[in-house]
Amino acid sequence: MKGYKIHWLGFLLLLPFLLIFSTMSAEGRQIGVIMTGDIPYYKEMHQAFAESLNSLVPEGEKIEIILQRPFPDSIAWSNAARKLIAFDVDVIVTYGSPATLAVMEEKSGIPVVYAGVYDPERTEIGGKNITGCGYKVPLSSLLRYLRRLGGIDKVSVVFSGIEEDSVRQKDELERLAGKQNITLEEINVRSRNDIKRLEGLTEDDAVFITGSSLAHLWINDILTATAKDKDPVADVFPDPDETGVLMTLYHPPKDQGVKAAEMVSRILGGEHPENIASGVHRETELVFNLIEANKIGIKLPIQLIVEATRVIK
Repeated sequence: MKGYKIHWLGFLLLLPFLLIFSTMSAEGRQIGVIMTGDIPYYKEMHQAFAESLNSLVPEGEKIEIILQRPFPDSIAWSNAARKLIAFDVDVIVTYGSPATLAVMEEKSGIPVVYAGVYDPERTEIGGKNITGCGYKVPLSSLLRYLRRLGGIDKVSVVFSGIEEDSVRQKDELERLAGKQNITLEEINVRSRNDIKRLEGLTEDDAVFITGSSLAHLWINDILTATAKDKDPVADVFPDPDETGVLMTLYHPPKDQGVKAAEMVSRILGGEHPENIASGVHRETELVFNLIEANKIGIKLPIQLIVEATRVIK
């Protein structure tokens, strides 16, 4: 009798999970999605992914997307990956290197499609069950644009040491800055207190924000700190509020969302990930904010404005 009670106790504990899983399975195919961070760049990418995937699935086939939006933290990324693996989804989609690497670490065998990975050709992302698309921004051009503003001797780089994308952008900019005799100051954002290091910069300073989810969760704090000293700010993610950032050089996230949807559709149709070529998007949008330039007292050279894809007036 004692063993009988333990058996049913275990069953009752598992029952809620089993009911959820069986309900999901009855609805059709499940796609698990993990954002490296719940930020506008990945949200826009995901919206394009979801809309495109719904248009690609055969009529009558149901697709359920299970979205995980963990706080940018190693443990949270791993937990999100394990949840989707436990649900036994058909495909896992990841936005950004940290989420992608967290899924790969679990070695589940579930097909993986990544998007929003910076310069994926230089990462350790790969394998038989994985494909995807990433992006590459010419940071040398961004540094050149900052220099053409005049009087820029130092660039403070805001990055996250736990985000592989962000670290590689910081390292790349460090190599480029050394060739142009620009001093680089590293600001590793681990908490809001680290942002205080941006206060008190000199007139000859500029700020570059890497594609860090953690930094962009606290983007308003960063821009508040830089506004006090009227420092020009450059970013590789678009500024959704169009205030506070002088210059953005980025790849449109919608393109990667659409491409990821095409890859997922092919996998659901029976193709193996290793037979679907991964890709790198190199087209970029260059945006200058004239309103911000006036606020901080910078006159943008006409040559820069001509090169811009868009100018905010």
